[in-house]
Amino acid sequence: MIKTSLLSIAAASLFTAAAAQGGNLFPEFPPRDVTTEMDRQQMMHQLGVTFPDLPPADEDPNKPSGLKYRDPADPGRGYNDGDGYAPGSPGTYVVSRSDFGLWVNYKDDPELLCPYEPIDLLTMFDGTPVESPLQWISRRRPELAGFCFREIWGVVPEEADSLSVDWETEFSSVLSLEDAPDVRYEEWFLKGTIGTSLYPEIRNRPEINARMFIPEGATNVPVVVQLSTARFWTHSVYVQECISRGWALVQMDCYAIQPDSGEFLTDYLIGLVNQGNWRKPEDWGALQAWGWGVTRLIDLFETWNRTDARSVAVTGHSRFGKGALVTMAAEPRLAAAYISNSGALGASPIRRHFGQDFESVLTRAEYHWLAGNAFKWAGPAEEGGYLPRKIASLPVDTHALLALCAPRPVFIGTGTEDYWADPDGTYLNCVAASRVYELLGGSGLVCHDEMPIPDKAYIDGDIGFRNHIGGHVDYLEWPWFAEWWQKYLD
Repeated sequence: MIKTSLLSIAAASLFTAAAAQGGNLFPEFPPRDVTTEMDRQQMMHQLGVTFPDLPPADEDPNKPSGLKYRDPADPGRGYNDGDGYAPGSPGTYVVSRSDFGLWVNYKDDPELLCPYEPIDLLTMFDGTPVESPLQWISRRRPELAGFCFREIWGVVPEEADSLSVDWETEFSSVLSLEDAPDVRYEEWFLKGTIGTSLYPEIRNRPEINARMFIPEGATNVPVVVQLSTARFWTHSVYVQECISRGWALVQMDCYAIQPDSGEFLTDYLIGLVNQGNWRKPEDWGALQAWGWGVTRLIDLFETWNRTDARSVAVTGHSRFGKGALVTMAAEPRLAAAYISNSGALGASPIRRHFGQDFESVLTRAEYHWLAGNAFKWAGPAEEGGYLPRKIASLPVDTHALLALCAPRPVFIGTGTEDYWADPDGTYLNCVAASRVYELLGGSGLVCHDEMPIPDKAYIDGDIGFRNHIGGHVDYLEWPWFAEWWQKYLD
């Protein structure tokens, strides 16, 4: 609370000074000590978006019944579900209110779900039906991609592709698998130094830092690129599944390219391309910046005989799952993807009001993942109302991202206890996107059960799916993803 207050005071002082100097609420060029709140407010100012005046949370008539304080001694920590919240509720769900007034929902109530109906991906915005692969490729796909990236996930500026990347590949050591000591593999470190001639004054130079595990002496091998950070790299199943099948695993540190914070949107990769300026509303956010790092890794793989650049899959968990799906949709050279527990703006719907919803992502902690234009779709549909929300009129949803990957295979992982990531909604997205895979000659999700059975892998189609019994983890699906992708490589 103290840190937030200090940032708010600093932001207010800056804005007041700017107004006194030039009559503008914000300085024309970002200061070196720009904060997350300064950046978020500046983007909202560009768009003419403001937060509504909300009553105190405890006095809000839209507050769900049956909530309890997470910490009675510190009401500022917010709420959990309580005894009267919903049947079977475990009492551990975090229930918060967005800055636009929307309370997080975990109730399977049609009225609260808004009601949710997936958008028909095979109908153009003007109502024209899409009846052939040619119509999809030439008209509908560009229409969806343009809107998705311009309004929600951000457009990668053309200047980004002009940046030079100088690669260093450094051999580290030879290791053995824990469960198979005779299976040896090499560890390498990959460093891409990004040229800064576009803006030499950049405060923090972005880098592409990754480590690679590859079977000893192997050449021309498939590669799985894992979006992650240096803090979360290690889990034995990642290496086990890749090396035992003769694949390479490359773990990329996303935060060396673009940190996971709004205060750096005028710095690192996005700041370099924008030459230190504020973002424009359609500009890319962190998810697209992380994906840019994957595209440059593929450039490297195309020049290196150790790797098969035609057989590169991308994977990520949680926020990195969101990034992996955006990357797969935007980068046509990727062959496959494994998207784990990615939630809203990933594989679960954003127009369905359940768990992590659209407005939950527009907080200080997460708004930087997206284009600034996303703010236009937050808040109630009618001033002073509650439901429906503006997001209900958005003509795309995250199943469109999944469809943009077609006909390439995508594996989706969820968890029965990960309500924040909306496993049921994720399944509905897979069903909705399957129509595009089928139009293009694929099979989409093959599931003959009324609803997916927990811990059962559905791996007969080009959309693989597994909802493990448990929570917010990715390693439980790795063996199934590996078995599923192996079919495409054989």
